[in-house]
Amino acid sequence: MPSESDSPTTSSGTYSQTIGLLYVFNLIVGTGALALPKAFQSAGWFLSISLLSFSAFMSYVAATFIIEALSVANAVVSKNRRRERVNDFEDVVIQDSGPSTFEIVKKVEVSEMAAIFLPKVWLVFSYFAIIIYLFGDLAIYSTTVPKSAMNIICATINSSTVKPTDLCHPNWADFLTRMNVYRGCVLVFVVIVCLPMVLVGITKTKHIQMMTTLSRWGAFILMISLASLQLLSNGPAAHPPASNFHGFGSLFGCAVYAFMCHHSIPSLITPMESKDRVFGKIAVVYGIVGAFYFTLSLTGAFAFEHVQDIYTLNFLHDENTSFVYTIIDYFLALFPIITLTSSYPIIALTLINNFKVVKDILWPKTGIENESLLEEENNDDDTDDEREVRTSRNDKKSVFDIFVTILVLALPTFLSLMTDNMLLLASITGSFPGVVVQFAIPCLLVSAARKHARSVLNFPVPRKHVSPFQGTIWIVMISLWASFSIIMVLLNLIGVKF
Repeated sequence: MPSESDSPTTSSGTYSQTIGLLYVFNLIVGTGALALPKAFQSAGWFLSISLLSFSAFMSYVAATFIIEALSVANAVVSKNRRRERVNDFEDVVIQDSGPSTFEIVKKVEVSEMAAIFLPKVWLVFSYFAIIIYLFGDLAIYSTTVPKSAMNIICATINSSTVKPTDLCHPNWADFLTRMNVYRGCVLVFVVIVCLPMVLVGITKTKHIQMMTTLSRWGAFILMISLASLQLLSNGPAAHPPASNFHGFGSLFGCAVYAFMCHHSIPSLITPMESKDRVFGKIAVVYGIVGAFYFTLSLTGAFAFEHVQDIYTLNFLHDENTSFVYTIIDYFLALFPIITLTSSYPIIALTLINNFKVVKDILWPKTGIENESLLEEENNDDDTDDEREVRTSRNDKKSVFDIFVTILVLALPTFLSLMTDNMLLLASITGSFPGVVVQFAIPCLLVSAARKHARSVLNFPVPRKHVSPFQGTIWIVMISLWASFSIIMVLLNLIGVKF
């Protein structure tokens, strides 16, 4: 999943709605999709299509909740600003001309909305959920990159007989097994590559954003094309069943992880010059993303007898040894390394800042306001990179800061050293903290925001900004779906057969 810093803006701070929707598409389609083909092959094609479709729909409903809550938050911000100027101002007034106070013109992050609408206990709960999710993100990153590097270094993997205890190469020393080489790559990636970037606060520049965007599009198009060509020329190499409920847990976790974008919606929606019919157009984006995922996953599930948990590895060391295919195969193998290495310090710095925010909430400092979840309160014209750099450089290092930095890097690294199963990490991250971030927090926010609009602002949310899913039944449906899925995941993890 791309980080919030993957949402660029133009120099003027705004962009067209078309560009904004393209950013939403680009944000959703991240490296989480690399685990879907394996999950499809394990769970069966019919169950996978059904579950991914329903999960995508629930994710879309939750996304509309975030946008509605964002509108109410803008009204609250507008009211507070007017109250500062006019002391006797009390009611939110919808103007006959010009933007209303509910117009989305101010970027209010998810955490800021939680601080506005939710009690302290739910605010802390939201922070901890996202902290755990970000830990899972880092564990996935510190597993995917070293595993890709290990498979580039070692011999062929396109065989069901390859084991972690096998030697990396036949003539290498006995201790240089595939797993030990992988663990060495983990340490090199975290300690030598990422640790310096985290310590100095290096963030992703617009040039790197553009490079990762182009490489992402190129990699996914190549994977779909190569798998399709293989199916056309050789026929299906595997015949997944229609359904296998034992694969439900992995599939659900990957589906949640693959559609995760909710924490970044304010950063993408607010700069749009026009928000007309934004709900319908985001629905189209979700539909296109779903079709993209189906094509990627189904072609991979049928084209390869054994799909790897990092799908790009299926194209490495294949039977076609032509120069062009070799270049393509190594590009695909390097794709996760390129994209995730540039994102790792962003996620790590965000996680460090979140710990500081929770500390200030639980033990507030006199005269210091709580900062937002993903950034400090800064000038609206500041770029994401400027905010991150200022946060990392201005904070005086304390014992707490050093401890948190060590914890943020050490815990995901420990998990990566214990297992190289990226599918397992993605399914757990998506199934538990991912469910809270994608489903629970949007439901909590929209419920509280609607109540706030009626009781405090004394005005209902304008129709333009109201989610198409107004009934309480939708919140109940999302809650039941999330609860059912978590139970199924737990049953799968403890080995219950269906």
